[in-house]
Amino acid sequence: MSHTLHFYPAGGVVTPEQWLALGQAAREHADGYVYLDEHSVVTLRGVDDEADMSSVSLPHSAPHVVASPLSLHARTLAVRVAEELAAAVPEHEAVYTRLVHTVVGIDGGHGDIVAHGVSLGLQLQNPANTTSVRLIQDGRVSDEALALDDALPALIDSVLTAVTSDAVASEATSSAEAEGAHSDRGPAASAQAPIGWLTEHTAEGRVDLGAGLHKGVLPGEYAGLIAQLDVPITVTPWRGLVLHDLADGDADVVLRVLAPRGFIFDAQSPYLQD
Repeated sequence: MSHTLHFYPAGGVVTPEQWLALGQAAREHADGYVYLDEHSVVTLRGVDDEADMSSVSLPHSAPHVVASPLSLHARTLAVRVAEELAAAVPEHEAVYTRLVHTVVGIDGGHGDIVAHGVSLGLQLQNPANTTSVRLIQDGRVSDEALALDDALPALIDSVLTAVTSDAVASEATSSAEAEGAHSDRGPAASAQAPIGWLTEHTAEGRVDLGAGLHKGVLPGEYAGLIAQLDVPITVTPWRGLVLHDLADGDADVVLRVLAPRGFIFDAQSPYLQD
């Protein structure tokens, strides 16, 4: 027997060590591939029931926090929000199940995560720092700017209220129904995935590389390959990757190595349209 295992990296942040472990687990204990799903979910399919997955040090339970992939401040804040949510959530199985199917978003200030369709989260008022933020509630950004230390408790209260309001009544919900809720969350059509040579937000001489994958499928051996690059890599909410803070010359070499292996650096590629 086999099963599917979902991982929920906060802000889409996956370290080189975690990529290496994912690639090895995919090859040795699953169907050989790492799947990038909507909302920065990383999935292994066909996992052996007896497989020891402890080497993959990524969360495979609540909470689920996505972030603007090109904003270091948003990604860092997403990790903090995930940690504080995990500490605050009651030890109640129904609450935990609902929380993992509730996507919280941290928008770097340019609206990409708001456009993605999250119902709860924070938007940085200034993309350059996290001094003040605005709450995202019911998919709308509030007019009032708050200090981060004031906004965080308000966000956590909103999330817990949303997931606990009818958690007791939903305890009988089957795991199959929960999986259905996971797969029904589609991306907002207006959200633009970062693909290609990305320099508008980087220092001079540095570049981020945005890569797409056909249907988000990454062979396990290539997960190990990108781990060897030893650079920060983010899984985007749109089933892609961003390789961060490369020198111009290094980025050109990386692109030439990865492009023949199915990494897509053209946003207009037909392989990214389905």
